[in-house]
Amino acid sequence: MSVDVVQLTGAEFDEAMAFLNEVFGEHQPHDFATLLPSIYQPTDEHMSCNYAVRVDGQLRAVVGLFPMAWQVGDTVLKVGGIGGVSTHSSVRGAGYMKVLMNHCVQVMIEEQYDLSWLGGQRQRYGYFGYEKCGARTRLTLSATNLRHAQQETPITFVPIDAGDDAALMVAQGLHDQQAVFCRRAPEAFHRYLSVGYRRPYLATDTRGAVIGYLVVDDKGGEVVEMVARNQHQLAEIAGAWVRARDDSASFLAMPTSTDLLQQLSPLVEGESVTSSGNWQIFDWEKTVGALLRARALSTSLPDGRVSFGIEEVGTLEIEVTAGQVECRRSTAAAAVIWSAFTAMRVLFGPLPAEAVVHIPPALAALHSWCPLPLGWSQQDYV
Repeated sequence: MSVDVVQLTGAEFDEAMAFLNEVFGEHQPHDFATLLPSIYQPTDEHMSCNYAVRVDGQLRAVVGLFPMAWQVGDTVLKVGGIGGVSTHSSVRGAGYMKVLMNHCVQVMIEEQYDLSWLGGQRQRYGYFGYEKCGARTRLTLSATNLRHAQQETPITFVPIDAGDDAALMVAQGLHDQQAVFCRRAPEAFHRYLSVGYRRPYLATDTRGAVIGYLVVDDKGGEVVEMVARNQHQLAEIAGAWVRARDDSASFLAMPTSTDLLQQLSPLVEGESVTSSGNWQIFDWEKTVGALLRARALSTSLPDGRVSFGIEEVGTLEIEVTAGQVECRRSTAAAAVIWSAFTAMRVLFGPLPAEAVVHIPPALAALHSWCPLPLGWSQQDYV
């Protein structure tokens, strides 16, 4: 199928936003410019992330490929976020989405991306190499939980406005002190905090000192991002938020948020774990190594060495010795060969490896090492 794929420009911003709003607004109104201000701006730099097909001069299909730098411990992983996948109703079935998705995957391969994330229907994106995996935990905390299990700590929450440079600098400093985070340009930090019409707040103590920040939905019942200056204060901040709104709240935690999980899990009424999105790995050695080293920051990893094959990739060897992680490609034949889909679910969860496939004794170390902490913050969604 011969179709010309073009990259959009800043001059086409209004047209592109109108197109996305029309396609996604068939069942519910959308305004992409205000929904995702982190990635949709009227500049050539931002709009060139959108690949499109025009028919008779009119936009008829768009797929966005948004590059992001994911700091995982000492390693920076190049992530391609896929979003805004849209086809006009008049040309559905013409194959334009397939053309654009394949084009974006090829761009990521050529430009040496390490992995890619998107949110969408599993089988639809499985055709392009994506699998649902990784983990995200939702913890639900109520005032009743607190009344029985936590003493009240006076904490005040102050909205962070777009023009409050001092507050934004403090919040970004806290954000960037995390062991794992997606890099956000300082001039765009508030736009990231506002993705999905969410609202950011500083948390301050009785002296007015900032002890953390959080990001909540428009009703305050879902806390999607929470960072504390001192990790032992996370449960206190969570409890204070629930008391301030006089209603229960859900807290979302990435798998690397072990302090938050350890502090809230004894308090909350319930928790649930789901996949963190649809993922595709391009550089297995770099990605697996970085995530296993990130896991080693929060737990002791038993020594071991495993080797397995991944179809169309080759053999991957992983070794842990005295807490030091090595992940490398090998030319040796592997006794066990998995598809990339199976390998992603074994390594990244959310289910334990034995719930995905039979794990032979030679690979038993995977039971202790996995799932690796493949998560993604909602404020970095595309």
